[in-house]
Amino acid sequence: PVWVLATQMIAAGSLEAARLRRRAWLGQYLRDDSPWHRRLRGGAVMVVRHQLLAALLALVLLVKLRLLPPVTWLLLLAGAVGLVLARGWLRRRLAPHVVEARLMAITRRLLVVPVAGPLALALVGMVLLSPQPWLIGLDWEAALMRYLPSGEGGSLLGFFERLAAAADITRAWAMQNAEAQLGLGALQILLGWLLMLLTQGAVAWAFVRLLVGADALRGEEVS
Repeated sequence: PVWVLATQMIAAGSLEAARLRRRAWLGQYLRDDSPWHRRLRGGAVMVVRHQLLAALLALVLLVKLRLLPPVTWLLLLAGAVGLVLARGWLRRRLAPHVVEARLMAITRRLLVVPVAGPLALALVGMVLLSPQPWLIGLDWEAALMRYLPSGEGGSLLGFFERLAAAADITRAWAMQNAEAQLGLGALQILLGWLLMLLTQGAVAWAFVRLLVGADALRGEEVS
């Protein structure tokens, strides 16, 4: 149920942004009386695509939230407060220039990247500052057996949690043993850091999308 709820909240914000872009494109290139104006407005295909993407982002967010240390929740709370403050500031700045009917939708559309970017970098910094397991000299199987969390019965979310934890342990093991055991060069080590940035970026992006979607559902501009 939590996965379904998070999916709908994320989908609400992403659908609002997609429909906003589509309206702008249609208004720029097509006549209002053209039948293609109605056909290209966005229907079931758009909804299904954004629902699938939202389900993936919600899964990433929920799984990573179960694996993150408690102190990281304070960072996410700070990100939520920052988004609320940025929304009020941006809305006041846009109000003299944007029509009232689209003001909040455009405000939400412009908030995602400026808030998610710094939050992703902060999450990466939190990972770097957090204590890491010492994996140098261990075999990959031994590292998984020692640090992989135990399962939670037949829980679907528990399965994905173990899968994500195994991926994190594998990344940390490969980076720590890159030169000593694996003989990897600087490029492979750089790819490991890039993977960590992408992972934390996905968490930040999903979290901000969740907040933006909740705000869109609270308003009247989702359709």
